[in-house]
Amino acid sequence: MKKATYLSLLLAIAVSMFTGCGEDRRLEYYEKTEENQWIFSKMQEVYLWRENIKEPSRSAFFSKPSKFFSTLLYSGDKASFFTDTISAGSYGITFTVMRDPIGKQANKVYALVLMVEPGSPADVAGIERGTWISSVGGTALTMTKYSMLQSGESTNIVTEYIDYDDETQGYLWIPGDTLQLPAATDCIARSLYIDSVYTVRDKNIGYLVLNSFNGDNFINETQEALLDFVASNVGNVIIDLRYCSGGSIANAASLASSFVEPGLFSTTFCNLLDAAGEVDTTYCYTPQQTTLCDRSVYIVTGAQTAGVAELFVAAINKARPMCDVITFGIKTKGVNVVTDNIQSPYGFVINPATGYIALEGDELLSAVSPDLELNELQQTIAVKPLGNEQEYVLYNLFYYSINGVLPE
Repeated sequence: MKKATYLSLLLAIAVSMFTGCGEDRRLEYYEKTEENQWIFSKMQEVYLWRENIKEPSRSAFFSKPSKFFSTLLYSGDKASFFTDTISAGSYGITFTVMRDPIGKQANKVYALVLMVEPGSPADVAGIERGTWISSVGGTALTMTKYSMLQSGESTNIVTEYIDYDDETQGYLWIPGDTLQLPAATDCIARSLYIDSVYTVRDKNIGYLVLNSFNGDNFINETQEALLDFVASNVGNVIIDLRYCSGGSIANAASLASSFVEPGLFSTTFCNLLDAAGEVDTTYCYTPQQTTLCDRSVYIVTGAQTAGVAELFVAAINKARPMCDVITFGIKTKGVNVVTDNIQSPYGFVINPATGYIALEGDELLSAVSPDLELNELQQTIAVKPLGNEQEYVLYNLFYYSINGVLPE
């Protein structure tokens, strides 16, 4: 049913419901349903599966915006999401949950902190990468109950750490500090988390850690980092996407353009397809300020690598004849749709799926399997900070760059 038909139907419903008994209550109806009418209108404009949107019931327009949004989603949609920015926020922690890795308390679950956003509530509390958390606000974590570590009011967290006991010749859990975690805030994750140059046996290696491909300054920041790599005469570039779940396709195309031969400029980086599989938008490689097409590229993937981050990996791999590209890590998430971030005037954000991602023609993006498996969770006893030369993944990549194989 076309958008105009839906809107006409809504108007008819509004008139019939709120003009009875000689009293015109259309303004009251609009005021009570204004937020959901805005959602409905936007979804009809941009949603990938808008033709599958079912006609909302009369009562649906009086439901909470988050619930109303969910009722409009296609049954196979796993990408679209709703964010209530009034009550939302973040502690600024990237973590994974697991059962006791040393097997001393088989039924106990811990959260291992993998990344902390600088300036976030977690950073203020003193939480660091490698911190083990067993409870939040007096509630123990479980394999399915850990959202209280993502967002909420000010609370306390209990930490523990693993130490080697000479007497028993084994690892033990040692009680750590109880930390006060400030209330979640609208902390914005930095897209470019680390950019550094390392010297390993007289060989210079550039290292980028990307949290996302978002940000108006993304292109300027990454190009500045790449200029430093060129000035340092790096032979290898490591692009770490372990915790990168997507972002702007235009930004991803821009960064990828610095690693391909100029002959690929103006050729297809990717296509966005509509629900019928027709090409809606084409993104191309473009000339950049910096080129590193003659350098080896190592890309790190993880379980959280998704969407546009997967597209970047797949596109660079497709350009393998143009540059030496090797992927390390574990299989990526496998998200082949892109979402649009739409800010409402009511304090919430809708993120509907707006297109399928295809590399060329209608070849849909799929999960990326690395060339060489490298799982950072194989070493959880002493987790080093990101960027530390002894950090498990970075150490292995440095070793590979020198020896051509991973260490035993």
